This record gives sequence, C-alpha cells and structure tokens, in this order.
Amino acid sequence: MPQSSKSSKTVVEAPPSSSRLIEAEGTTLERALHSVVKVYVHVMESDYRSPWQNYMQEECTGSGFAVEIEGQMVLVTNAHVVASFTSCRVRKFGEVAKYKAEPLLIAHAADLALLAVDDAPFWKSMEPLELGELPRLYSNVAVVGYPFGGESGCVTRGVVSRVDTTTYVRGAEELLVVQIDAAINAGNSGGPALDEDFKVAGVAFSGFAGSADNVGFVIPKSVVDNVLRDWVDLQGAAPLLRKGGQQRRQQWPGLCNLGISTQTCENPALLRKLKAGGGEREGVLVTKVAAMGCAKAAGVRSGDMLLSIDGTSVAGDGTVPLRKSERVNFDHCVTSKRRHTKVEVKVLRDGEEVALQVTLQPLPRLVPLIDGFDAAPSYVVVAGLVFMPLSVPLISAVCGDDDSDADSDDDSDDAVVRDIHYLRDVFDKDKPDKETQIVVWTQTLAHDCNFGYERLCRKLPRLHKFNSTPVKNLAHLAFLAGVSGGGGGGDDDKRGGFGRRRRRKKQTNDNEKKTTPTEFYEFEFVAAHAAASDPTLVVVDRKEADDAQREILRRAKVPAPFSPDVRAPLKAFLTAAEAGGDHDLLGGKKKTPNTKKKQQHLEETDENDVADDELNDDDDDDDDDDDD
Repeated sequence: MPQSSKSSKTVVEAPPSSSRLIEAEGTTLERALHSVVKVYVHVMESDYRSPWQNYMQEECTGSGFAVEIEGQMVLVTNAHVVASFTSCRVRKFGEVAKYKAEPLLIAHAADLALLAVDDAPFWKSMEPLELGELPRLYSNVAVVGYPFGGESGCVTRGVVSRVDTTTYVRGAEELLVVQIDAAINAGNSGGPALDEDFKVAGVAFSGFAGSADNVGFVIPKSVVDNVLRDWVDLQGAAPLLRKGGQQRRQQWPGLCNLGISTQTCENPALLRKLKAGGGEREGVLVTKVAAMGCAKAAGVRSGDMLLSIDGTSVAGDGTVPLRKSERVNFDHCVTSKRRHTKVEVKVLRDGEEVALQVTLQPLPRLVPLIDGFDAAPSYVVVAGLVFMPLSVPLISAVCGDDDSDADSDDDSDDAVVRDIHYLRDVFDKDKPDKETQIVVWTQTLAHDCNFGYERLCRKLPRLHKFNSTPVKNLAHLAFLAGVSGGGGGGDDDKRGGFGRRRRRKKQTNDNEKKTTPTEFYEFEFVAAHAAASDPTLVVVDRKEADDAQREILRRAKVPAPFSPDVRAPLKAFLTAAEAGGDHDLLGGKKKTPNTKKKQQHLEETDENDVADDELNDDDDDDDDDDDD
C-alpha cells in the first residue's frame, strides 16, 4: 500500500543564515554602544618639585559606560582618566551635547572611578549595561570605546589570552587582570569589554607599552563590583550626597592587604625546618608582619608558615587555584574581598596548625603611593629649607627627568638624580603608627641665612631631629619651628612667618613663661632609608631666619610657609601645647578654653587665603605691644 507523502517526510528547520546572526548581533552591539560615553576631562596635576603650584592645565579624553547599582544610575570609567580633574563632561554615542559630570568615587589602586550626571535628559533612553562573569580563556570579547583618531565610537574584537594577577599602574596590591589580544589604545580607557552575551566582562584600562602588538588588559568584573559596593556602603555611612548643590565625592578606603611579606617554600630542607611534615603541607614562609596590618592584629607572626586563606590552600610557590588548570598569586584571596570581611587564615607554627580570624583592612603605608589618595604635595618652609613627606609621587618627580648621559660628571645634577633611586629601598618599610611620616628636605630657597647648605638636599635627606627633638611628621616640624600661617606679604608677616617665638611672651601658662627661645635652628639629617646613618647638621641663626622668612617666600612666590593640609594637625599640636601637653609628641589633644579662639580662627579661615592669616587672633590685638 502506498504511503502518504505527508506522513513519510520529516521537516527540519534550516539554521539561521550567517547574515541573520550578524544582524542580530549588530543590533545588540548597537544598543550597548548607546550605553557607552566619551569622557572629556581637564586635568591640572600637582607639581611635587614646587609643591605650592600645579602644572599647566591639560585636556584628555577617555571612555565610560552606564551601570545600575541599588536603583541608581552611575557611569564607570578609569581613575587615571579623571585623576587631578578640574572639569569633566561626557557625551553620549551619536549625540552632540556634552553633559557635566562629577566624580562620586575615585578608586586609584583599582584604577576605577564612578561619575554622576545630574541632567535628566542625559539618562533618557540610556540603558545600563549588565555585569557578567570572569571570561573563560579563548572566549571572545569586544572592547567598546572612543580611542584617539576620531569622535565616533569604536569596537575592537579579540579573545581572552590569559587571566593572572598584577599590580595596576597606581597601586601596590596584586589584583586580578584579564589579558586580551584586542587593541586598547589611548582613549579606550574606561570603556567596557563585552563578553559573548554583551555583558560587561571588565573595563579596558591599559595597552602594552612594549614591542608586542594587540595586547590589552582589562579590569575584571569582580573588581568593578567591589568598587560599586564600596560606594554603596560609603553612601550608607554618609547619606548626604549633595553639598552646595553639587555631588559630594566619597573617600575610597583602598584595597585589602594582610600586611605581610612572604617567601616561597619549595626546598625540602626548608620544609623540614618548618616542621611541615616532610612536604605533606604546603605554604609560604611569613618573613615580616607590618605593625599596622590586619594580620598583625589577628596574631600572625614572622616565622609562621601560611597554609590557607579562607579555606583556599596556598601552594609552596605562593599561588592558589582560580579555576580548573588556572593558578594566580595568593594575594587574590585578599584583594578580591572587601574591607571588614572576616576570613580564616591558617598558619603552621612550631609544627602545629593555628587558625586565626582576620578582619581584612587596607594597609597604611609609610611611603604613600598615589597623589590625591594617600599622598599630597604637602610642605613646610623653615629658614628657606623646604620640607615634604617622602612619597612615590615625590620620588617620581625628582627621578622622572633622568635623561642623563652615562659619561656625565659624578657631581652633576643628572648623577644626583640617579643616586636618588636608593630611596626606593624605603617603599616596603613599615609604618609604625598612624601619624609617622618620613620628612625629607627637598630644596633650598636661597638666602644669606641658609648660605652654604644648598647642595646638601640633593639626595632628599630625612629630617631626624629639629633642635634635638625627633620629628614625627610635617605638622610636628611646623609646630616645633613655630611656623605661623603668615605668607609672603602683609604687615603681620614682619615677624618672618614664625609665630611661636613672639607669641610665647603673651602666654599665661607657667611652662611657656619658663621657655627661652634658642639662638639657632638646628636640623639633623640622616639618609631616608637608614635612620642610623651618619648625620648631617645644618644650623641657621634663628633671628636672622625669622626676619628673612617674608622675603624668602616673596622671592620664591610661595603663598604661605606651609600647605593648607598642615593646618588641622598643626592646630592639634597647638591645642596640646595650650593644655600643657608634651610638645614632642602627638598625644594630649584635649581642648581647653584658652585655645577656643585659636581653633575657631583656624576652622573659619579660608585655606586659599592662608597666606593672609595668623594662627592666633590675639596676635593682631597685641602687635603694638610687641613692637614696643
């Protein structure tokens, strides 16, 4: 019997044509492009060689994209795009209008920043991009942004070549990074890297500066997510988002860091020495524990063998598993977590396993790393000697122009610049307490009172003592030297900007009455990396230096004898002195009625006009008496 033709056939749907797939993909990509913006920034960076001024304003561009967090729309970009900004505007894809943007948070060490735009029309038809997951090796990615060479959005494609950990440009902690073979050029920074589902796999932030082609680096989604949640938490702690009609930027706390130095443990003899069971246990040897680190607070000791962090075993080469067949540095177990996260750290101590509960925190550094985050161009001028806290931006400014000839004279400026590289030895030194700074002598504003000392500052020596008193930090020096808020002009500056010597005559405190000013200002310097090195002594006549202060500042066009950020800690020292506290220490900040007027004056004085103000209102009232 013949069969029906209808029943004998099987219908198979034809696969979609490649043109249809490309069309669908193009539509999705176009929607993503409308969530990516071009960022226009004017920047004015600090000049650490002359800390009272900035470099000339410059223009730069970058990219950014919209995300939604806790019901709020924000833009994500790189921190290095908006660092040192003076103005910031953004433009949407395919539009002409540029909208004013304000940074909400700048996470320098993670190289991420969040921007807010107040104009409602900007957010019209703007769809936030969704954050994806850490991309797999060899998976496809598309980098979207606005690289140099044009105003239109640009898309480059590539595959994920590697997932590893590294320190970002502005940080010191090891963070996860995704390497791709798509080109990331200037202007792409801050743009999204989209996975195959057009979700954000990461943020483009760096290309390869060497000879390799098509090598780019992406900040993974996990780091982005942590920064977004940090901002939400900061808002919860300080819910007032606006101040004076403008968005108020939050201070990012930083990346978590155990505060330990380690050494790999792969040699069998070393493992036996550590009683690691003949190699049955793996880990790394803790060689140093920072005094202010969270590991120290939890009880980790030098000599311990670090076995695991939060349940993840640490191998003898210092790596931990990331995914199948992938390993990264164990720092990832710490930097991938947020502040206040509690983790269990297991160590081997004298052959016994010890479990410790660590509350993760950022690590304060003795030598700050990043301008605008933990470093600032702070300064104090005493007798024409300019003092600053040692920081990486300062060292970079001094060493950055090293284009010297190899045959240059050993006594030349270029040779001295090369010598300053020894300061890098202090980078990993521990910060013993919250207040301590390494105060270094950066330059000399030449005057007869400091004649003969000009060349002694060329290696940035550390100020160890002032008039036989150990110097704790920059504000401590300003206090010990009696530096006032007076600057390079005004009748009040006839006293030379050093206020404490004249104010002593007006104090009613018995201890102040007994104090007799010394004849000299004595500075004892040592090498910045070695407090026990041979000292260098600089002595200037106190009265001559006091009388010359105004002229020194005027000639060098220095607006004030100290930077505005020194005012608050200097006020604390003055308060302690009024209360009869120890002038050589930072303790005893108790307020007394005698300091009320001085504190109010310091709080109300505009920092931009600090050169025209005195630290004590009583100085103005008693000037005539002092001059008699």
